[in-house]
Amino acid sequence: MEIIRRYWRRLVATVGILVLLGAGTGVLVWYKFFRVVPQPTFASEEEFFKYGSLRSELLLGLPYPLFVTLPRVFPDLLPGPGGFAASGLPWEEGRRLPVGLSLKTLGFPRVTLNCAFCHTTSYRAAPDDPPTYVVGGPTHTLRLQKLFRFLFAAANDPRFTSKRLLIEMSMDFDLSLLDRALYYFFIIPLTREAIREAGRQFAWIDARPDWGPGRDDPFNLVKFILNQQDDDGTSGNTDIPAVWRLDDRDGQALHWSGEALTPNAVVTLSAVGIASLPFKDFAARNARIEAYLRELQPPAYPFGIDEALAERGAALFAENCADCHAAGGGRTGTVIPLDEIGTDPGRSDSFSRDDAERANRRFRLLGVEDAEFTAASGYVARPLSGVWLLAPYLHNGSVPHLRALLTPPDRRPAHFYRGHDVYDQANVGFVSGNAAAAAGAWRYDTGLRGNGNAGHAYGTALSADEKTALIEFLKTL
Repeated sequence: MEIIRRYWRRLVATVGILVLLGAGTGVLVWYKFFRVVPQPTFASEEEFFKYGSLRSELLLGLPYPLFVTLPRVFPDLLPGPGGFAASGLPWEEGRRLPVGLSLKTLGFPRVTLNCAFCHTTSYRAAPDDPPTYVVGGPTHTLRLQKLFRFLFAAANDPRFTSKRLLIEMSMDFDLSLLDRALYYFFIIPLTREAIREAGRQFAWIDARPDWGPGRDDPFNLVKFILNQQDDDGTSGNTDIPAVWRLDDRDGQALHWSGEALTPNAVVTLSAVGIASLPFKDFAARNARIEAYLRELQPPAYPFGIDEALAERGAALFAENCADCHAAGGGRTGTVIPLDEIGTDPGRSDSFSRDDAERANRRFRLLGVEDAEFTAASGYVARPLSGVWLLAPYLHNGSVPHLRALLTPPDRRPAHFYRGHDVYDQANVGFVSGNAAAAAGAWRYDTGLRGNGNAGHAYGTALSADEKTALIEFLKTL
């Protein structure tokens, strides 16, 4: 009997030790990989929009030490000098991160995207001026495709090793022995494999014309990433739009081709697109962002307006443009058919009824019932709030400035440079056609698939003086 008692005591002790070790390991794993540290309270809704977390750290979080280190290890893979800023990210002076990136601890500090990443505009009056940043506007400098390609190339580079990266990380971060072990054996290898898998998911972008600054292919992203559909060869390259004054868009078609039916659908799609899944507080966060964007106003034109000339232009706008672009216009916010508008069909053709139904089913599987999408059927006649800051123009950004938009399509520039934020006051757009624009910018070619600049011939028959007056009025919107 004594032997049996000793056996049971040892067994109980062993099980107890294993339970304690298991519990300790579980606590360690939770603390180092999943412990959530709330962000500090933001001083304003604008600050939250620019730097707040949308809780996509679990699926899309890049370890902050790696974010800091990668540009130093792989400078040759970046699109130019200056680290991540070379990708055209808006970076406010004194900030740890560019606008549109959020830093939050989920076990370890992780960097993720938020809505401001694609919806922050910058402009300068002259090349030597500091940029002015405007939230809610369309980014026209962000080289999103270049940023993706940098990360994919780095993850497949032989220099991307735990040993090499830990040496570089130690120059900026004081990591404990335990943290060094976790980065060496787990965090760095897992991050590398996650980026490689993302590269495989995005392989389709290499079979199409490049996006260039300020553009992406949003509904092919839905099809090939969210829906996991086979590549159908379509190219829907599109300018990233402004998202201010959403309060004016109730009851209107949304996105460039009317794919979304409500502002909530726009916000929900964007949130899911950056891996913020509909779990805890998803609806509340979306509602917070939507409420902010409903009231967000575009900035006034900052360079001076000839009031008398603008008054003359107002009459021309009422006669030539208001039906499609004024608040309360008969066609404002409706989809204009392709055979009428005549603009490049690529984006509209890239999202069919079947694609929309697949997306709706996928959203319902994720628990989202109030974000319905429909097939594209043309292009939306959008309100022109802040139109002075929306260049380049048309859905694909194929026309560099307003003066070119009022030029007959066959006389619009076939090539121009985009990606600069120096403002072209004479033509109302961004500097796009001189040597300064060519330096470090991206050459837009309207002859490539999806890049056509035809169509939207409205106003092109006006006289030169009438066009100048109309442009002066457009500055006031």
